[in-house]
Amino acid sequence: MSWQGILLVALSACCHATWNLLSKASNGPTAFSRQALRWSAICYAPLILLIQPQIHYSTHYLLCVLSSGTAVGLFFFSLSKAYQHGNISVAYPIARSFPILVVTWVAALWGRFPSFLGLCGIALIMTGCFILPMNRFAFAADGFALRNYLNRSCSWALLAALFTSIFAVIDKTAAAGIPELTTAQTLLTGINYVYLQNIIAWIVMELACLKLKQPNPELQRPKAIVAGLIFLASYSLILIALISEPVAYVVSFRQISIVIATIVSLIWLEKARPLPRLVGITLIFSGVFLIGTA
Repeated sequence: MSWQGILLVALSACCHATWNLLSKASNGPTAFSRQALRWSAICYAPLILLIQPQIHYSTHYLLCVLSSGTAVGLFFFSLSKAYQHGNISVAYPIARSFPILVVTWVAALWGRFPSFLGLCGIALIMTGCFILPMNRFAFAADGFALRNYLNRSCSWALLAALFTSIFAVIDKTAAAGIPELTTAQTLLTGINYVYLQNIIAWIVMELACLKLKQPNPELQRPKAIVAGLIFLASYSLILIALISEPVAYVVSFRQISIVIATIVSLIWLEKARPLPRLVGITLIFSGVFLIGTA
């Protein structure tokens, strides 16, 4: 990855970790995501309307945004359910650090594989995520036990990981299909794509919550608005990075958000620092570093 790509992905990771922490800290993660997506649509609507004359639509563009938006909506729903049933320091890393899914998709669609260093980085990330659910290194209930992996939180987190791999590959396809334009037009086209993606994700979230009769508790509106503003910034930065960088590296390096979110969650929300979590974070950070330098 280039240093420009690393900077874009690092900024996106900070944004991503922030709204996830706000979601977990809310009264209801699912309702929070619904409101944040809604406020994202409302707050950015004037900007999107203003830039429409600069947008180049195509069938490929619309199909990508429709399918990606659906996957993003299902990702938000799955991740919020994971937070509902478990800690962010476990659920978030699992949901965000299964780049092997992306590698498999990329291999199938484009026949491209990461370098040796890239594969080593991916292996370290996945090993770190395997360790994270433990509170201590032991074959015990609070260590390595199947119930720490085979539970609702981890199941929803794995489902979120699957949807992550799907929309990441679709977004790479969309980015590759954007015609050669000026830098400003390319940027605006990417922002417009992410905005439409968020609109579709919001609709999917609403339909999923309606179908499953999810409660809608009262939430602090300012936090939902902040998260809504961050959504567009986070995904726009990633889409811009995908234009010139390999999808497997972008999605994998973005997992630096795991380090940020997990550390803050352990200190701020969970108020605990078990050794396996710290070891897992270290492995994940090492993997991210290898991928970034591959």
